[in-house]
Amino acid sequence: MKLLLIGPRLNQDNLSVVGGAITLFENLIYQLDSHNISYSVIDTNKHNYPNRWHAYFSIFLQIILKQKSSTHLSLHSSRDYLIFGPLLILIGKIFSKHVSLRKFGGEASRIYQESHYFKKKFIHMIYKHVDTLFFELHSLVNFFQPLNPYIFWFPNVREQTITPLLPRSYHKKFVFISSVKHQKGINEIIQASKLLPDTYSIDIYGPIDDNNYSKEYFRQEQISYKDILSPQEVLATLNTYDVLLLPTYYKGEGYPGIIIEAYSLGIPVISTNLQGIMEIVDHTQTGFLIEPKSVDQLLEKIYAFTSQNYPIMSQYAYRKFNDFNAETQTKQFLIHIDYA
Repeated sequence: MKLLLIGPRLNQDNLSVVGGAITLFENLIYQLDSHNISYSVIDTNKHNYPNRWHAYFSIFLQIILKQKSSTHLSLHSSRDYLIFGPLLILIGKIFSKHVSLRKFGGEASRIYQESHYFKKKFIHMIYKHVDTLFFELHSLVNFFQPLNPYIFWFPNVREQTITPLLPRSYHKKFVFISSVKHQKGINEIIQASKLLPDTYSIDIYGPIDDNNYSKEYFRQEQISYKDILSPQEVLATLNTYDVLLLPTYYKGEGYPGIIIEAYSLGIPVISTNLQGIMEIVDHTQTGFLIEPKSVDQLLEKIYAFTSQNYPIMSQYAYRKFNDFNAETQTKQFLIHIDYA
């Protein structure tokens, strides 16, 4: 089998601009390289082309040309599946090639339900006619199961690159690492931080993607904003803290990669009871779940960590990472597309 992978690669002009889809696609490529698996790639990151129209033309042309030497066409996408999916399905039917779709993110069922009649039928057609379909959430697998019997779970994954010293000890050091915007719970973190005694610390890292925030704003609010981390810095920085804070209510939230990275270090989390997050955070074991936008519950769960329960929760978090180990899940992907 020769794989043709179609998905977003790193931004060549700015390697620090890394979204979840890019991280996961690059990770899959790394895994395939480590197992000496033959493949070719078509990059769908529009930033790596002169302009958007050039990107679409080039991607369509590459699909038509490269499919000739490939037996399996595998699309990895957040939204581009609506554009490239029909062409891949058509090629698969005409030339008897296997076509798979890996849909990133946790919003697929919501988008499907909220779409107008014709868009819903279009999405229905794509999900029904790809040979193998992968979703990030168990709930999405269950929701779309009636459309396609060959539908599988392919979660957000990460590499085990740092082996933490366990059991971890508790120093009341909390951290937020994600895009800095109000939907991620930044306002709630700021309000909670003002009510905490000086023995607690909360630091914020990430690109500021909301005009309501700036470095000066955080200085005025007396909250510690530490700037942007490169992908290579995230784990080492995270490893210096005790608990990850992610009180998000972002609509498109699936399995946040930063939670999985925290688990790889044995770091428990405080996050919200969104559908995707409830699937990966075991309340009172790997962390705590709270209602979105609740400062009171955020404070309550910050205080809930103690020097007695923290080492136990840290061990639970570390064991939970096994579900999201990149090598394990890549092997499952290859089995499901009949490669292994």
